[in-house]
Amino acid sequence: MLKKILAGFLGVAMVAGIGMAKAQAYQVKPAKLWVTAIAIGTPIEGAEIKVGDNTCTTGKNGTCVFELKAGTYEISVHEHGGISKHAEVTLEEKDIRFISLDLGAAALHPSGQH
Repeated sequence: MLKKILAGFLGVAMVAGIGMAKAQAYQVKPAKLWVTAIAIGTPIEGAEIKVGDNTCTTGKNGTCVFELKAGTYEISVHEHGGISKHAEVTLEEKDIRFISLDLGAAALHPSGQH
């Protein structure tokens, strides 16, 4: 009787261990997407960048970083002066991508800076 109980316990432990190994093997690694808003090469501070349902406001370097699931996303950049630009990106699991969207000279302030 003790042998049956021990064998049953060992069997359950082995099944549980296999289940955990499967769960770890299927964990999804996010993709990382760096989006930079520029005006003829100059980073735009304070631009709003949207990727799918995620929104970020750029700092001095004009860049926002997003961690996303694999899929296709619409990217939009809006500068506070009303200028915008759109793009589309398809990401795979564990991708690392860098995208710059140039809003053109109209997005620059008269000083040539943003």
